[in-house]
Amino acid sequence: MDQSSLQLGQIFLFVAVGFALPALGMILLAWVLQLALGYHRPNAIKNQPYECGMKPMQEALVQFDVRYYLYAILFILFDIEIIFIIPWLLATDSIPRLLIGPDAVNQLIATGQMAELMKLKMIGPIEISMFLVILVVGLVYAWKKGALEWE
Repeated sequence: MDQSSLQLGQIFLFVAVGFALPALGMILLAWVLQLALGYHRPNAIKNQPYECGMKPMQEALVQFDVRYYLYAILFILFDIEIIFIIPWLLATDSIPRLLIGPDAVNQLIATGQMAELMKLKMIGPIEISMFLVILVVGLVYAWKKGALEWE
């Protein structure tokens, strides 16, 4: 077994023992205590749907318009975009070190060849610009097709 898989196993064990098991234990304890000590007296009034203190106006199981789902999918798309941008932003500083190695980067800095280093550092912004352009093209396409219009 190589060193990286051993470290990965240790991280998994740490997360499982340190976070998952205590969290599941607390959930189980709360559930058991609620079953044992909880107050259970259901009746017809308590079991009816609650709408801000008003009597329900219609059945609770109503079919939603497809446009709600479209907006939800677009929201998820752009939310995932932000999730990809944040790690990208944190990783772009190390792109030159990954491409040419840390010794070569240090040599460029020591010899004052900052133009070469800046060329390497521009790879990250170009990548994210292409990613954002693709997403904007998708948004413009949805807009032109009328997918974002509410009738």
